[in-house]
Amino acid sequence: MNLYQAISKRKSCRAFSEKPLHQAKLREIGEVIEDFMTLYPDVTLKWRLAEKMKGPFKVKAPHYLIISGQGKAGEAESAGFIFQQLFLWFNLNGIGSVWLGGPKDVNKTVEDIVAMAFGEPKETIERTLSEFKRKPIEGITNSPDDPLIRAVHLAPSGINLQPWYLEKTDNKVLLYEKLLKPPISLMYKLTEVDMGIALCHYALACKEYNKPFNFKRSDEKGEKKGYKLFGELS
Repeated sequence: MNLYQAISKRKSCRAFSEKPLHQAKLREIGEVIEDFMTLYPDVTLKWRLAEKMKGPFKVKAPHYLIISGQGKAGEAESAGFIFQQLFLWFNLNGIGSVWLGGPKDVNKTVEDIVAMAFGEPKETIERTLSEFKRKPIEGITNSPDDPLIRAVHLAPSGINLQPWYLEKTDNKVLLYEKLLKPPISLMYKLTEVDMGIALCHYALACKEYNKPFNFKRSDEKGEKKGYKLFGELS
């Protein structure tokens, strides 16, 4: 099974064994991260491991991974894109994991973007397609039969917002980001990470179906009401 195939099986884990992973496995994790696809070649991210976290939505786990940047544009979606591959790799290797939006490393810096918890699971880390809680696929695209977009349909997102819409035309796909309204917009600031996760699923599907993956970021408003244009896939 490869990363693409794990998309339709992976389940977030929130119950972990207290036993840490072997150091050899932690070193392997660092090595595989270096081999993952990147969204933007000129965006550099850093990551570090931690044993303790703080915050209102903390999950108790033996390991935490914190992703940080330099405060530059594109880092949030790049974090989602690269490290969603790690989540899928975890699934293939029997390791439980979950994205963490609220918790912070006790040594937090302003450049920290998002975090994840991982370790040996005490619950199942797989599910069937019928167990995914997602919007009807017609709610996120005008092309529900496209296998690339169907991979995006299974992408995880903070508080299950699924803040994306993919509008397919003859030669490209416009990717829109939902404009959040209060009170959600006041409490949730990670939709760009979510968009990167969606792009990761799209890219893995492109690889599976031998199609090119090309993404161009856009800051234009776009024409879809309630959304802003995030970029173009061609």
